[in-house]
Amino acid sequence: MENITDPVQNLINKGKRSNSTGSEYFASMTSDLLLHAFSMFEELPYDRREQFVIPEAYIKYLQTVDNDSIVPLPGQELYLYGFYGMVTHTFDYFNCEGNLGYPPAFWLAVGHRNDRGNFFLCCDKASELFGQVGEFYDSCPFRGEGDFDEIGIDFADFCKNVMDGEVY
Repeated sequence: MENITDPVQNLINKGKRSNSTGSEYFASMTSDLLLHAFSMFEELPYDRREQFVIPEAYIKYLQTVDNDSIVPLPGQELYLYGFYGMVTHTFDYFNCEGNLGYPPAFWLAVGHRNDRGNFFLCCDKASELFGQVGEFYDSCPFRGEGDFDEIGIDFADFCKNVMDGEVY
């Protein structure tokens, strides 16, 4: 019988794993986490939570890739974020924009190409861009949506366009 003296490793080895990313609660847990984080910023108060909806295709993508970022095509400098990458990049972009003076829509950073093209998914039902994926070149939607360049009418269309070589 294996004698493991490290209690953390012992717990990991003997414990039964429960993967939350594959569960039916993943979408609601993800939304709740992001809403609480967004509500820390004055511009996106928690009372706007009804507007925040993560499209189902993106939830399925996150459940499938877990925390891994994806490089869809060999030789491309194009990355689609996993869960932690999405959270980190979303709030990194939002936080560095400072006091915006207006309430921006809810957006999630879903990837980037090279070092300047940033992909965002609109998750705000009150926005006319809801569900669309856009590129913001050297910018982000939290500065305003004037730089929005649609590259997918929804997340599935965005993925199709990436795989068809239309996004590079």
